Amino acid sequence: MNMGVPASLKFTVPLILLAFAATLSAVNLLYHVPQAERAAEEDSRKRLAQEMSRLQSTMEYLLLKGDLEAAQHEIAVLAHNHDVILAALTDHENAVITATRHAWVGRQIADVLPEFDLKQFVGVVRERRPGMTIDSNGTELLGHAGILMAGEREELRPSRIGSVFLIYDLKRYKAEARAQVLQQSLYWAGWVTALALGMWLVFHFLLTRRTARLVHAAEQLAAGNLAARSGLKGTDELGRLSRAFDAMALEVAETQTRLRQDIAERARSAEALRVSEASYRAIFDAAEDNIFVHDIETGAIVDANPKACAAFGYSRDEFRRLDLGTLGSGVRPFTQEDAMELFARAVAGEELRVEWHSKHKDGGLRWHEVFVKRVTIGGQDRVLSLGRDITGRKVAEAALRASEEQYRAMFNASIDGLALWNPAGQIVDTNPALWRMYGYGDGQSPALPLDCDTGPCYHTDFLKAVAAGESIHSEVTDLRKDGSALELEVHGIPMQYQGQPHVLTIARDITEKKRSAGELARQRESLYQREKLAALGSLLAGVAHELNNPLSVVVARAVLLEEQGDSVTQAAALKIRTAAERCARIVRTFLAMARQQQPERGAVAVNDVVSAALDMTAYAVRTSSIEVTLDLSKGLPLILADADQLHQVLLNLIINAQQSLQDQTAPRRIRVSSCFDYLANVVCITVADNGPGIPAHLRARVFEPYFTTKPTGMGTGVGLAVSLGIVEAHDGTLTLDCPAEGGAVFTIALPVCTGKSAGADAEPSGEPSMTPRTILIVDDEAEIREALAEILTGARHRVVTAGSGREALERMAEDHYDVILTDIRMPDLDGRALYQEIEQRWPGHAGRVVFVTGDTLTSALREFVSESGRPVIEKPFLPSEVRRIVAELAMNGEVAPPD
Repeated sequence: MNMGVPASLKFTVPLILLAFAATLSAVNLLYHVPQAERAAEEDSRKRLAQEMSRLQSTMEYLLLKGDLEAAQHEIAVLAHNHDVILAALTDHENAVITATRHAWVGRQIADVLPEFDLKQFVGVVRERRPGMTIDSNGTELLGHAGILMAGEREELRPSRIGSVFLIYDLKRYKAEARAQVLQQSLYWAGWVTALALGMWLVFHFLLTRRTARLVHAAEQLAAGNLAARSGLKGTDELGRLSRAFDAMALEVAETQTRLRQDIAERARSAEALRVSEASYRAIFDAAEDNIFVHDIETGAIVDANPKACAAFGYSRDEFRRLDLGTLGSGVRPFTQEDAMELFARAVAGEELRVEWHSKHKDGGLRWHEVFVKRVTIGGQDRVLSLGRDITGRKVAEAALRASEEQYRAMFNASIDGLALWNPAGQIVDTNPALWRMYGYGDGQSPALPLDCDTGPCYHTDFLKAVAAGESIHSEVTDLRKDGSALELEVHGIPMQYQGQPHVLTIARDITEKKRSAGELARQRESLYQREKLAALGSLLAGVAHELNNPLSVVVARAVLLEEQGDSVTQAAALKIRTAAERCARIVRTFLAMARQQQPERGAVAVNDVVSAALDMTAYAVRTSSIEVTLDLSKGLPLILADADQLHQVLLNLIINAQQSLQDQTAPRRIRVSSCFDYLANVVCITVADNGPGIPAHLRARVFEPYFTTKPTGMGTGVGLAVSLGIVEAHDGTLTLDCPAEGGAVFTIALPVCTGKSAGADAEPSGEPSMTPRTILIVDDEAEIREALAEILTGARHRVVTAGSGREALERMAEDHYDVILTDIRMPDLDGRALYQEIEQRWPGHAGRVVFVTGDTLTSALREFVSESGRPVIEKPFLPSEVRRIVAELAMNGEVAPPD
């Protein structure tokens, strides 16, 4: 049959194309469905990993703080997550502490999750590395991680390791992935089918054009279908017939073609709209944010995604019946009125981003960040609002604010001065203690940034070294607000502040500490000088004793020559005696200065103290080419004073004057004078020089301790301060005057003794008349014995000598003696032991003892002499003094010791 070929082509080609479309769809399903399921599983793994990381850090922070209640709340919140099947927290013994299902609390996690092999997680948990696994059915994804836990009483100190478990639902996501692949397969199958239909039309046109189409056209025409046409070409009858048929049906055909095109376009538009609607719904339902669609007229909720339903606890139908403000806390600015005001602004075209305090269906409050915008959905104007839960962030911000407040309180309460420096070396923050160190009161600190002349100004190298990561300790000298020096101990520490490297400096005021250290050093130096003086005093005691013995012989022999020799001998002896007496005065003065004893006041002749001070300084003054002028008034009344202390004051004034004249051109002069002021009833001593004087701005400070105008190494600054203290202790005054012609004048004014005559400088009375006595002289020095024997023999006394204490005892046992003169320092049995032996053997003879010594420096010796009450003849001695004491002792039985 001739109709077989066209009939097979007409149906075979479409069948082949349809089979191809079916095969392509099946391959697409078989290949892409597993791939989509794996993609869904991988996406779930990523979301689970993120959630596990967040949950692990949150749980560790809360459990290290010991806040189990907050940790339980975090687990409870996960129960509202539609992705989470199970969330559980276990302790170090794998017992469930809290879970989304309360029935599991207290059970072993292995009992709760029997479908998972938990033994393989032990090592991972100990290493605190998050891990995950999938169940055998592939429908559940388990995440697990180790959690550091604090002890029951030790917050922030990890001592145990617990675990957190989280199971995600994979079944739903895989089902959604399969549905999406199926949808895509159907979509492409439709397109392939359309393509097959097109190809069939092409084949049909090319192969059956001259037969089937012409027949079909004829049949259609016969049936009254004016749109049918053959489309044949040729010059034969069929061609001509076809052209006639086509010409007849041309207008109808054109109309039908346009109609088909319109139908196809509408079909494509409908398909695109359907796909877009499906995509929108998929995105809408899968979004992690809360999405609400509002009616633009009333603000009512017309749609809400599943996340919003889970977040607020309402269903879509319940949302449609709620007022807009129901989702607020009800407290301004989160009331119905506030919500409608925001809605009106969004309707007006304003894009809003606000933080909203939301209320859950069960009454719980949460914070959401809400974005509100007017949009067009499905050809209708709507208001779209997207909300994201920021409760955790708000809690963290509150904790950060509390931490900042605590830091600020500690920062401001520190007693040390704190300053925070940025990398550019500028101060960005300070505490009040720092400004108090610099002399600013509360509320007076200057504004930041500071000028270089205000407040702390540490060296740039110091700040750079600390910023490089090195903690440095240093001492800095700075200036206070009033310009005074400020000594600081500064410790620099590198630190991070607001994510940037900064330097924290901790300053401590050590001005007083350094002043005290300096004062202590000066006191140590003073003590060292005292120790040197004490050692010098001990040396002087021996030197004085050695000098006094020969001086005693020289003075005594010179006086005897004066008394017995001719005029020429007397003149020579006078010179010898004068020189020897000068030496003796110097030695006595040294002894008086070095003597360590409590001040003892008595009647003092001022001129004698002045002369002794000049004798001590004679050599230094003479070798400095200084001319000394004396103007001492005679007949001055006695003063009540300690001669040694007064001597110290005069020595200091004379030495100061001599040192001030060292760099002065000649002539150099020192004038020392004394006078009696009858009106004020005081004795005045003046020490004046013609040196450079003292500048006017320093005169008020010359009497301050440790203040000196001398070059380094020449003075300690204590001489005038000590001198002023001594004079004021004697109820006197020490004043300074600097005349216009130059120089310095120091004046000492001391009150006179009450009831004392002005005869302090009168010559001593003559020797009392002497009756011959038997006298025992005890001294280890033969020259002293001989000199004393010659003096007393010349006075018609019978003299017996002994070279030691034991020899003296032997002689006293054999004979009677009216007076016993004994040296104190002797070998074997000294004068002190001899006196004690006399007291024991012959108590009545103890009152006849007179001590002769050149050493009264030792405190023990002075105490012994004071306790015994016996008179003392100090070496070097004058014959008249020896004869006087012996005569008084012989006449009265004993004589009081001299002052």
